[in-house]
Amino acid sequence: MAQYEVTLRDYWRILRRRKGIVIFTAFLLGFFSFLISFIWKPQPLFQARAKVQINEHQNLTGLYLQTLAYNSGDAIETQQTIITSHPVLKRAATSLEMLSWTRTAGDTAIVLNDLTGSIETSQEGYTNIIVIAATNIVPERARDMANGLARVYRDYNHEQTNQQAVRHREFVEQRRADARTALENAEDEVRTYREESDLISLESQASVNLQGITESERESQRLTADLSAVSTMVTEMEKNESLSDETLQGVSVQRVGATFMGLSRQLNGLKLQRDGLLVKYTKDHPNVRQIQVQIDQLGKDLMGELRQRRLALSRDLATERNRLSELRKQYHLLPASGLELARLQREQAMRQEVARVLEESYQHALIREADKVEEVGSDARGRRQSSSPSAARHHGSPSGACTGDRVRRRRRNVGHIDWHDRRCAGVHRNSGCRHRTLHQYR
Repeated sequence: MAQYEVTLRDYWRILRRRKGIVIFTAFLLGFFSFLISFIWKPQPLFQARAKVQINEHQNLTGLYLQTLAYNSGDAIETQQTIITSHPVLKRAATSLEMLSWTRTAGDTAIVLNDLTGSIETSQEGYTNIIVIAATNIVPERARDMANGLARVYRDYNHEQTNQQAVRHREFVEQRRADARTALENAEDEVRTYREESDLISLESQASVNLQGITESERESQRLTADLSAVSTMVTEMEKNESLSDETLQGVSVQRVGATFMGLSRQLNGLKLQRDGLLVKYTKDHPNVRQIQVQIDQLGKDLMGELRQRRLALSRDLATERNRLSELRKQYHLLPASGLELARLQREQAMRQEVARVLEESYQHALIREADKVEEVGSDARGRRQSSSPSAARHHGSPSGACTGDRVRRRRRNVGHIDWHDRRCAGVHRNSGCRHRTLHQYR
């Protein structure tokens, strides 16, 4: 049987004759290879690191608290456990708004478990620095998780360390508010008692009362003398139907009144006229009898005026005696009122002293709280990773794009964030730059 050798020219002739099938096959293989590599390419994970430093105590309060809380455990390991504990993670999740969609305790537990799986803590060498590493498919999210957890841990550590100082300040603050309220009540009681008793001070009130008693006694004596004199005059007029010259000479306007004095002067004038007429005429003369009628009428008026004056003096004397009795009663009550006022003033002074002492204690508590024990320190610098148009290929995949450039910028945030790209099985060099893609599996 004849055998034919196939030369390159024959192959070329076949390819030219079947070029459509060859091109379609090559295109189909390339398309499926690209599709498979795009679907099965591993998803890049980004890791952010925040570093916190466990500081030594540098003040007396911190040394005292450290002495009380001494234990034989490893401090760094203890702090790492605290960072990944439930209270710290829950606060961090709340600050990152990761619990906004949760409704039950089970939902919260799921979120906290996912967050626990995304967080790793480690000690940096033999230093007292703890590295908090957060992993996420979104670089900004990983950065926020690391920063947020470091910030929450710092605040939590500060609260636990300075809890005693805070409790002391809160207690003193509450007591200060109560003392201020008690002082205001004591001042109101003193003011109300002084207004009700009209007692400004014991000495001044005693002086006023003694002066009032003296004046009232003098007035009572004067009214008694006037009443006695007026009563004597009334008795004399009832007996003799007239007053003697000696009696009228000792009469004053203050004692008998201006009306009586006017009537008395009119009476004296009529008597002089009558005596002058009696020199010429007899008692039965019409002019003399007319003047005598006027004299008799004035005598009755004087009698009525004296009786009214006696009644008015009696009323004034009774009023003055009642006033004197009231003044003496108030004077006798002054010791008891003074003791009550002194007691209220002592209570006010005591409340004022308590308020002053508590105010000083509150200021000391504020100073003590301001002298905070800072066990956890952090760096304020930060790094983040942003996307780049440069391409990097995964190992074993014909094509694919991923982010790899590192960009630095300063941020006012907590923690020092380092973005690390863990190497895959292979590294592709493009345009003289090395790009890496991070693959981390939980």
